[in-house]
Amino acid sequence: MTNLRFPVTLAAFAVTFANLGCGPSIDPAAKADIDRRVSALGGSGPSVGAPTAFMPMPFSPGQWTQHKMIDGKGQPSFMTYKIVGQDGDAFWVEAVTENYHGKTVMKMLLAMPNRMDPNGIDIRAVTMKDSKGNVTKLDGPMLSLMRSMYQGAVSTLVVNWQGLPQENATVPGGNFAACYKTRTDAAWGPWKSASTAWSHPAVPISGLVRSQGINEPTSMELTAFGLTGAVSEL
Repeated sequence: MTNLRFPVTLAAFAVTFANLGCGPSIDPAAKADIDRRVSALGGSGPSVGAPTAFMPMPFSPGQWTQHKMIDGKGQPSFMTYKIVGQDGDAFWVEAVTENYHGKTVMKMLLAMPNRMDPNGIDIRAVTMKDSKGNVTKLDGPMLSLMRSMYQGAVSTLVVNWQGLPQENATVPGGNFAACYKTRTDAAWGPWKSASTAWSHPAVPISGLVRSQGINEPTSMELTAFGLTGAVSEL
């Protein structure tokens, strides 16, 4: 069993949040920047050997990943995930979305004692910044009202790759041997998506190397990752 929907589910929410902040219009400067960065993506990065375990990497401040995404309209964007701090037993997990509409940021204070058990997940705070720079903080009663929605997204960080088939995957971020391959089903409100995903425990946070939509042209590809250096944008 496995559940790797977090990147695409949180990405869907971030895109929705971005559209709420800036409307449907395209920002010419943002579009030019995204297109330039997509064009600059070259060959694959370093080679990573086959995994020696099926468990995900533990969270640690400084970890980060960046994925290039293609939506259903064929438009590219970038999604960067970061672990930007720790508060006791909880970690600040931040998602930065950069698309044709601009940049949005969402940060969650997330306690997750066991990456393989969804029952211990606790969301303690949420902060969001829209493309215009407006910051919204959810805590206390407001967070309680929204908790079930956010819980559905972060519960997808629960990962168990045991028993899955394995297959190599090559992306701009590297050549990954024997990735765990599975089908993922993501949902955020009325938004739903099914995809095939390739994951590797050498990749922090979600483990996602690549995903390809089933019956739709959406995709995600890892472009870069690191175990240190993540800095909050909030």
